Amino acid sequence: MSEAKELKRRKVTATAPVEDEANDAPATKEVHEPMDVALVKHILESMGVDKYEPRVVTQLLEFVHRYTTDVLVDAQEYSQYANKAEIDADDVRLAAMSRLNHAYAQMPARELMMELAEKRNAIPLPLIPNEYGVRLPPPELQLATDQIPFMSPHQQQHLMHHHDERMVDHASPATHHPPTTAQPRGSRNIKFSASPIPISFKTTSV
Repeated sequence: MSEAKELKRRKVTATAPVEDEANDAPATKEVHEPMDVALVKHILESMGVDKYEPRVVTQLLEFVHRYTTDVLVDAQEYSQYANKAEIDADDVRLAAMSRLNHAYAQMPARELMMELAEKRNAIPLPLIPNEYGVRLPPPELQLATDQIPFMSPHQQQHLMHHHDERMVDHASPATHHPPTTAQPRGSRNIKFSASPIPISFKTTSV
């Protein structure tokens, strides 16, 4: 019985994990990160951002690089336009202000937005009619409304009579003088040419 216990103890000792001495030693190797990365992380920490993905730092670095390059290129153009030997602080300042005013939208102050919102909200909304069916806006605000003006029967007869006279004038060889203004007919205007347009039909034998 004692031999079985001794054999079992030896098996447990043999299968126990061996601790690595190298893992017990403290990690003295420090990771040196670029200064730009450290500055971006410091800016995020100063703004109260504690948790973010590692890709956020990369995207911010890309934005800073692109923005700095664009500003320096604009400053170089301003310096060359002013016939300067080198770029100075005024050129960089002018390029930054120009890009800030045109490339990025500046939101108005919160007080101004609150004032505009109060004025807009002071206007009451139109009442909802108590009826069934599709609730459309007023007729003057509908794009699909037929806005053809109504013509009385007398106006329609006068228009048809005037149209018949014009057809007779076109058929007669006499000199024709079209009116200078287009005559209204419904919602469209009929336009006439300044001179008759000759039309010839040629027949071809098969």
